[in-house]
Amino acid sequence: MSSLLVIPTLNEVDGMKQVIPLIKKEWVDEILIVDGGSTDGTVEEAKKLNLKVMQQKSKGSFGAAIYDGFESTDAEYLLMFGADGNNEPEEIPKILEKMKEGYDQVLISRFGKTSINEDAGIIDAFGNKMFTSITNIFFRGQLTDTLSSSRAFTKKAWDEIKFDAFGLDSVLQMSIRGLIKNQKIIEIVGNERARVGGERKMHRIPTATRLTARIIRELFWKG
Repeated sequence: MSSLLVIPTLNEVDGMKQVIPLIKKEWVDEILIVDGGSTDGTVEEAKKLNLKVMQQKSKGSFGAAIYDGFESTDAEYLLMFGADGNNEPEEIPKILEKMKEGYDQVLISRFGKTSINEDAGIIDAFGNKMFTSITNIFFRGQLTDTLSSSRAFTKKAWDEIKFDAFGLDSVLQMSIRGLIKNQKIIEIVGNERARVGGERKMHRIPTATRLTARIIRELFWKG
């Protein structure tokens, strides 16, 4: 079965130079860069690596880039990966191995018992655990990291969640709707490494507000 790895970018030239070359092309059938309007040479660097680049069409941020990438393919396995250095490239074959075991969604948990987290401070870690706990209570889950951006879907599971969260609440919607649809979801304990260059896209108060609103909206989602 074919696989597509989507990497959203917005001014991530440092990650493109230091992180993306560590991804072995034999791991997936295709790597697609979806760029949201970089001005720092990210696209040029991607082309030097002979990677396919798509300009983001949908309005929004991370979630919009993922949507554009996933909707552009008929691949059976759809993977997402950040270019900022937070995600570890060696996670990719581990995720695919689990997908081939029959899971609908596979995600990397940055807050497992043995996880090493070099990016999230105390406040961010608390916020993640709080929103994860709320999600588990309202949507009957047992997840440890509902906000993980390192994850994969089968094409069927992706179509099933009818994704439409184009902002930084995108990954929360992925988790929630997967739970609502009783998808077979598994977490792999992983790490979150320190960012490599660029600017952090998440700002605490606006993000917390958006995540809260997302949970409320999903309570009324009819599927």
